[in-house]
Amino acid sequence: MSHHATQLDHVIILLPYKDILNPPPWITNHFTVSPGGKHADNKTENRLILFSDGTYVELIAFINDDPEKRKGHWWDKPFGIVDFALTTQKPFDFAGLQERLEGSGSGVAYAKPVAGSRRREDGQDVKWEVTFPLGAERGEVPFWCHDVTPRERRVPVGEENTDHPCQAIGMSRVTIEVRPGSVERLGSALSAITEARRDDVHGYPVGSAISSEGEEADSWIALQPIDEGGAGHQLRLTLRLPRDGKRGLDCIEERVGDGTVFIGFEQ
Repeated sequence: MSHHATQLDHVIILLPYKDILNPPPWITNHFTVSPGGKHADNKTENRLILFSDGTYVELIAFINDDPEKRKGHWWDKPFGIVDFALTTQKPFDFAGLQERLEGSGSGVAYAKPVAGSRRREDGQDVKWEVTFPLGAERGEVPFWCHDVTPRERRVPVGEENTDHPCQAIGMSRVTIEVRPGSVERLGSALSAITEARRDDVHGYPVGSAISSEGEEADSWIALQPIDEGGAGHQLRLTLRLPRDGKRGLDCIEERVGDGTVFIGFEQ
């Protein structure tokens, strides 16, 4: 990942448990799936789709689709893209973040960082700290994820696991679709979170990925209004393809249970 202080870390797709154990064709036709593990709370299990820019998609499921494990969990939501995380390369300036948000008037803040962990399939423990938002629904603004154990233990990027049938090399954009009445408030929060003003075309810049030519290419958080009558907010992911990669690759729009997964591709 690049030298930018704030970066896109990962995007979470909630799936039925069977799709974690045996990923369906809409996943395997596009992506190489890497091992994950069970989380320490014994409620969820994951698999990873790793990209060469150091970002990843976390495919997560409640173990055995157990409703008791779902109950009261922050990802007790319809299937689909449910959340996304940022990280920082420098020490996390939590106090500065809180101060900026307080000044934003958005009513969004963050709870103090809490410990998280999972055991990999090879028996190694992976540890991190997560910082969750207050005053916004999960997925309306990002959470933060900071490694305690070495990052490569959580994100073991290598040539063999970042070579995808769709040729994706990283994340270009996370789009948050919200009701029109929320755009101004969440926009103020995102400006404070990213320490950046909104670019009218792309959204809010969050660090960068490396393109296939080795140049830096920004990643973005976009905020878009959806119909008042529609569901609450939803997330879309746009992946970056190399400039000389596949053209005209159809976006993934996959109905999964009570939700839909939207993944687009761009060069």
